[in-house]
Order: sequence, then C-alpha cells, then structure tokens
Amino acid sequence: MSTPSSNLILATRQFEQARSLLTAKPVTSTMVERFFLIDEASRLFADREQPLLLGHALKWILARVSLPVDPNDLLLGRYDDHVPTPEEEERLQTVWKRSFGPENNPVTCFAGGHLTLAWPILMQKGLPGLLLEAKERLALARTRGEGAGHERFLEGMIEIYEALLLYIGRYADAAKAAGRPDLYQIAHALTLGAPSGYREALQLVVFVFTVYYLYAGREVSCLTLGRVDEYLLPFFQNDRKQNRLTLEDAQAFFLDFCCKCSLHLGRGEHQMGDPSQGGHITGWQRNPVFDSPTYILLGGETPDQDPAENPLTLLFAQWIRPELKNPVVIFRYTERQNPEVWNTILDKVRKNASILLYNDRTMMAAMKEYGVEDRDAYDYSIHPCNWPDISYKYRCLWTIGEPIPVTLLRVLNERDDYASTEEIYEAFAQAYRALYREGWTRFRSVFAAQEPVFTGRLSFDDCFLEGPMAQARSSMDGGVRYPAAYVLLRNIGTAADMMAALQEVVFEKHLTDLSGMKAAMEANFEGNLPLLAACRQAPKYGTGDDRADRHAERLLNCMLDIIREESEPGPGERRLYPLPTTINDTNHIHQGYALGATPDGRLAHEPLSENLSPTRGYFDSPTALFQSVCRLPFCRIAAGALNVRLQEKLVAGPEGLERLNVLLSTFFSQGGMQVQVSVADTATLRRAQCCPEDYADLRVRITGYSAVFVDMSRNGQEEIIRRDELG
Repeated sequence: MSTPSSNLILATRQFEQARSLLTAKPVTSTMVERFFLIDEASRLFADREQPLLLGHALKWILARVSLPVDPNDLLLGRYDDHVPTPEEEERLQTVWKRSFGPENNPVTCFAGGHLTLAWPILMQKGLPGLLLEAKERLALARTRGEGAGHERFLEGMIEIYEALLLYIGRYADAAKAAGRPDLYQIAHALTLGAPSGYREALQLVVFVFTVYYLYAGREVSCLTLGRVDEYLLPFFQNDRKQNRLTLEDAQAFFLDFCCKCSLHLGRGEHQMGDPSQGGHITGWQRNPVFDSPTYILLGGETPDQDPAENPLTLLFAQWIRPELKNPVVIFRYTERQNPEVWNTILDKVRKNASILLYNDRTMMAAMKEYGVEDRDAYDYSIHPCNWPDISYKYRCLWTIGEPIPVTLLRVLNERDDYASTEEIYEAFAQAYRALYREGWTRFRSVFAAQEPVFTGRLSFDDCFLEGPMAQARSSMDGGVRYPAAYVLLRNIGTAADMMAALQEVVFEKHLTDLSGMKAAMEANFEGNLPLLAACRQAPKYGTGDDRADRHAERLLNCMLDIIREESEPGPGERRLYPLPTTINDTNHIHQGYALGATPDGRLAHEPLSENLSPTRGYFDSPTALFQSVCRLPFCRIAAGALNVRLQEKLVAGPEGLERLNVLLSTFFSQGGMQVQVSVADTATLRRAQCCPEDYADLRVRITGYSAVFVDMSRNGQEEIIRRDELG
C-alpha cells in the first residue's frame, strides 16, 4: 500500500475536524466579529445610496475581518466563530435586536442566496477581469448618459469586486505570516488575474462563497457552486498535462474544499427543529447560515462532451464523504454516464452520503417546455432545497399556488350535487385556472414590462450573474435572461387519494352520497367508522394501483395545461418563466395541521403527503412506489423531491449494490425525475435515539439536504421515523 501524500494527510486532518464540528461545536458558538462589523458598517455608511452602502460597507468589513490560517489548511477560508464572553453576549443581544431582522440590515438585505452563481465566468475572467469589465461598463454608462441610478449600481459593483480583492490580498499576507508560502502564492495569484490551475480555481470558489455566507448574505443564504466537474476540468487536465498535479493532490484539495463547505454549519436541523423538544439547535439569529446547505452538481449531459469521458466526475464521486452534511451533491443521471461513476455514486448513496439524484432527460425536457433555450437547458441547476434554476441566468421573483388538497376541498364545499368525478374535475379546473390567473396576473403586472421598473438596488448576487452588469440593473429588476415564478404543485399523494376515494366510495360503490361524505368529514368521521374504513381501503397512490395513480396523473396534467396556457405573454410583454415544482419542504406537517379531514380517510390535523411521496402507511414496495411515481408527467415539472427510506439489508453487500442499481436505473429509465435515499432501519433510528453517542455519523435526508439524526429535536426524529420503511 502506498503512503498518502503530505497533502492528503493534511486534508484527512481537516476532514476529521469538520466531521467533529457537526456534533461537537457548541450551540452558543457564533460569528461574533461578523455581527459587530456588519452592525458598525451599516451605521457608518447609512447615508450612502444603497449600492454604495453595500460596496463601501463590505470593503470596510473585509479590511478588518480576522483571517485564520490552520496548519492543516490546503485552501484558505476561515473566520471567527467562538462562544462569546458574557460581555460579547450582552452586546450581541443588543445588536440582534437593533439591526438583524431578515429585512432591515442594509448591508445584507438583498442577498438571500438560493441560486447558482456564474462560476464558469468567474473561472474564465477572475476577479480582476470582472473588475475591469465593470469599470469599462461604467465608462460606457457615463458616455451614454444612462443616468445616475445605473452609474451608482455599477459603482457599487466595482466596490464589491475591489472588496473581494482586498480580502484575498490580506489573506495572502496572512498565509505568508503563518509560514505558508504555498497558500500565499495561490491567493496572491488570484489578486492578479484569473486562476491558472486546479488548486487556484478551487480556492477562488471558496473565497467567494465564504464572503457570501459570512459577510454579504442574509439569513438562510445558501448557494449552488455549479457543475464543478465541468468548469474545473480544463484546469485539472492542464495541470496533469504539465505534471503540476498528482491524482492524490487533486483528491486532497477536493476533500479540503468539501470541509470548507461545512465549516459554517451550526448544530441542529432548521425545518423541524424545536428547542422545546430537545436536540441541539443553534438557530438563525446566532448563526445566519447554521443549517444552510451548499450544493455542487456532478455528471449530466453537456452539448460538447460525452459525460462518460470526464475524469473529474469519478474522482469527486470517490471522495464524497458520507459523514459530512455539505456539500450536498446533485448527481445528474444520464444513460450515457460512466458505469464506474454510477456505481460509485450508488455506493455513497447506500452509505447515507448527502446525494440527491436527478434525471437529466426529464429535467431538460421540462425546462424546454416552459421556454428555456436548448443550450441553457443543459445548464439547469438545483439549489437548496431542491428548487430549480437555470445556472446564473435566472432569478425566482414570485411564487404561485396552494396545496392541491386545499383547492379540492374548496371545490367540494361549493356544491353537494356533483354527479361524478368528471364534474369535480371540471370544477377543479375552473377553480385552479382562477387561482393561477390571479397569481400570474399580479406577477406579470410587476415584471412583464419590456423595461421593468428600475429600483437602483444592488445585491452581491448581481456581481456573479449573467446580465446585471451588461444591463446595469439588478437580477431582481429584470437584469437576467430568465425571470421566473415557482408554481407550487403540492401534496399530490393526498390529492390523488381524495379523488380515488370519492370515485370508489361515493360514485361507484355508493356507500354514501357526497353530502354524507362531507358531513362525515366535518365530524372527523366520529360515529362513522365503517365509512372511515372504506375511505382508507380505497385505492392509494404509491401502491402501483392504477385507480389512484391515474388521478395523480390527471390532476397534474390538468394544472400543467392551465399553467402553460395562462403563462403565454401578451402583446408587448416580455416572457416570464413558470417553473412548476412538487416540493413542499416540510410544510405538509403544518398545512395538514390546519386542514380538516379529507375523503381519503385522513383525519383532521394529520400531515398531508410529503413532496412526491404517498400518504404515510400506504407504501407497498419500492417497485410499486416507483411504478406510481413514474406515472407523473415529469417532462413538464421543473423539480421535485421523493424521499425514500430503505432497509439496510436491501442494499447490503454486492447483491445489494446491484439491487439498488437496478431499482434506480429502472426508475429513471421509466421517467422518474428525482429520488433521495436514506438507508436506516426503524430499529436503528430507535437505537440512535437511546444511544446518540454511538450514532454520531448517522445522516438522513430532509427535503434537499442532510441532517445529523442524533442532533435533531425529538419531533424531527419522529418525523423521519414516521416515513415508511421499504425493504
């Protein structure tokens, strides 16, 4: 066995540190320096116009931040994070009350993340190149007389680029002072031009997302770092050709990169965290990015290269570490991929690595369905938490929709004389069209003008997207190619079960009429147990039963037809882009709590179905589940989430890996869009609750990220256990 390189030894030490922090960092630890500097800067520059306030404040902050260098660092990018002293804690409480609500901090208020920045452009031009381009664009704006607002926008951009270069230059000096000439050379080179090598390119990405998370972004900021195996490939290949990079060093630098993606995390899980229920929860106030996932994309189709021929995809797949929460890997499945890559990904999946699997075939078709150009469809992206975008050319500006069961209940409550499910479908289509038209009309009224309203505001995001500099306007003011709205198609499992139960119980078996069903629902089925049993025995989505699955398919196609029709631009209006998604995060819990009983036998206040999953308790087998899910029209849906919890015995050993391969390959070949797998038996999860010290590395999927199971509060753990276990 060969001896690991010195760099790989350092990276392994980094990994152990990052792994330990996930379960050992004190919940009271916070970015003390960050809060004090932002608070002071926001007051020092309060009289500036917003773009200049942002630029000047960020430059002032980055001229003062601490720049730690760890002896094991292969990439720079650390920051102050410690348990505050009593005096610091008192001051922090004052700062948080004064200026750190989600909207009222003028330094960070417009940078909310949840997008994919223009990483390939950054690699090509570097920060000095972007700075030069911004200066040339400002000179052009002055020559053209575009107006003071556009000039201030570009001046703020220039300040941001200069702030980043100042930060990197200071970090280079800190590395030299720490006796790390290698890190000094890497950082110093980035102040002079674009990256020239693989390590420099990784370092530039780390610098930008570190500044974003720590100093420029608001609460819950999180980013997708793009198709790293694509835009880093030329650097890797050139370094290898010039004998400047060994494979072990390439692996070591990537492992350090993964660790840097995890350092900002605090303790606990945000969507189902509840301090009153135990667990360890840092919270957004104490750490604005304590549970922010960072995504990278691997694999997938490209217009110019066979995906099977990219060696970085395999190298990165091999070095995914299941013990870390970040980076979350979006693996883009394609039938043309390297089989070794696919088997490596599957092996990591069964070890509970943070991996979400998406099907290129359906995703690219869905993007094209709503007007995304063919070449841009290749660059579809997913950002936390499973939301779709078009890499660095997009901005979500609106959301439209309500849970499908809510619309169905409203339709049912309008009449007692529906004679068939056909009449209910007709009423549902009318109700949904009215709902969608109202939402889309409001969206269009704000953003559809050929020249949208110019607010003059600037976000850090705008400096790293395609369009805002050229147009001298924010991505929030129409400065990107694809201004979009998310259209929420939520809780399809419950909705399909409602229609299936109405058809069988009311219109086929005539066990009650519609008024009797509604009365039973109003009483939460009390005193009517036979009817409740009949509703629960009716066909259920997710069991491979066509009688339920066709309702899921029909409901979604009905809604998608309306979305397509109503979204067409009118005369003189720019195209806006609807991106229908089936994601509900964990809203199925509280939305279900607010809803009365439903015809499928779900009682009042019980959760609705989650994302693409069936109603709890009606899983049959993985193959039956996938058979049902594949009925859905995914070539018209821009993103979604299917949580699957598999028994360990199902995927254990060589036979288990092959079983997982057949299961997921078949799912995607039959048109499945997305799946995210947790491998944990219920018995294992119960043991982890009793003996958390023995299960510190147990990770489970939430919606689009991973959680440390033993750090979750009790109600969050129970929600994971509540998911059906497939074996």
